[in-house]
Amino acid sequence: MITRDFHTAAKRDIYRILSSLVIPRPIAWISTVDGAGRVNLAPFSSFMGIFGPPMLAVTLGRRRDGSLKDTHRNLKERGEAVVHLADLPLLGALHASAAEVEPDISEVERLGLATEPSLHIAPPRLKDAPVALECRLNRELELGPGSTLILLDVLTAHAAERIWNSEADCADASLWTPISRLASVAGPNYGALGETFRLGVSELP
Repeated sequence: MITRDFHTAAKRDIYRILSSLVIPRPIAWISTVDGAGRVNLAPFSSFMGIFGPPMLAVTLGRRRDGSLKDTHRNLKERGEAVVHLADLPLLGALHASAAEVEPDISEVERLGLATEPSLHIAPPRLKDAPVALECRLNRELELGPGSTLILLDVLTAHAAERIWNSEADCADASLWTPISRLASVAGPNYGALGETFRLGVSELP
């Protein structure tokens, strides 16, 4: 058994080790708009769902120069976001949207991604994303230097027909390949949901 004590480890080492162990992580692909109406798009893998009440939790870091990331700044100004879940055909665009560019550059335009209007908020939805969750900012919690926990209320859920099980009236994980983040060994490492399993009640220990 390999042991690493985080009380004495450097911050960069802690991130590398812990992010390699807590896997797979879903990726929140978040669109926001700034005061000028420009659309920002960026992925975040410190992300989870909260199901009662319907909320999402995302941890946002800072840019390399210490300033707020565009997503964070736009959330502070407008309080709205669409959180997408991407599948394997969108991996290239999702990865490219992580590049740190100037705030006046829209990743949606730069990558040629089609959008469509949201129902209740200003940020648009990505037309080809299989899942889009319209959200409003609930609150922020500062976790430490350069780390902020964002809680979002989920207002509306959109899902592509191709991933929907109409009999169960919910998405079916076996019908799509959602992207996950794995360890950052020699650069970003991704995975996609593969084989799924279903066990009956009689098979529980």
